[in-house]
Amino acid sequence: MKILDIDLDFFISDIAHFIGDGGERLDEGYYKPWKPEYVRRFLEDKCGLSLDKKVKGRMIKNHDEAFYFWKELISTGKLVVPFDVVHVDAHADLGLGDASWAYILSDLLRYPPEERTNPKTTGLEGLGFGNYLAFAIACRWISRLDFVLHPEWDNDLPYSLLKDFDDASGAIQLKLYNRRDIDVDRIRKAVPLSIEPEVPFCLIKDIDFSTKESFDYIVLCQSPGYTPQSPDLLLDVIADYIELI
Repeated sequence: MKILDIDLDFFISDIAHFIGDGGERLDEGYYKPWKPEYVRRFLEDKCGLSLDKKVKGRMIKNHDEAFYFWKELISTGKLVVPFDVVHVDAHADLGLGDASWAYILSDLLRYPPEERTNPKTTGLEGLGFGNYLAFAIACRWISRLDFVLHPEWDNDLPYSLLKDFDDASGAIQLKLYNRRDIDVDRIRKAVPLSIEPEVPFCLIKDIDFSTKESFDYIVLCQSPGYTPQSPDLLLDVIADYIELI
């Protein structure tokens, strides 16, 4: 199965970093939204969507809600794991800038995959809108992750989650370590206690991205902390292609 995971901030001219939970919107004068017709062209020509064949999905406010949406679908048998994700976003959402990697690699992976679906949700180690994909991978939900890059993307990949600590490796590979080895300098030389299955991970420039494969579900995220207010109008444009559930 395959999910299209869209963040509205992909359709903004520039990228905001380390903003917060969306209490204040970005400057309208600096962060410019795409024109609606360009968004439609991207959805139809690049993502293969059609107004005549809507895809089931959900609109969410902050992106960590995607984790709980997927969990809901999995629990009801509507989403079969593992599934592929196409992540159209200005950010990788793998946890750079917080301590979720330390929690995942030293604690969460000690549990069987089916017991990892209720992780911490508070503090720098908890599941949030900037790291939910790392937690979904830790649950072994995701079989492949394609990250469609914003034209102004700055590398925000946490190397500790990548195979060989290398963003050119083409894979995410989580490893369980002793807590004493959870250190930015020590972890490269530490011997892991166990190694998770590789998840193919592809970085795709927006101009190079195109797929004709159909999606089973769409997630559309507003991310108010990373967008000005005017692009909210684009939510209606994108929602035209979604059968909201």
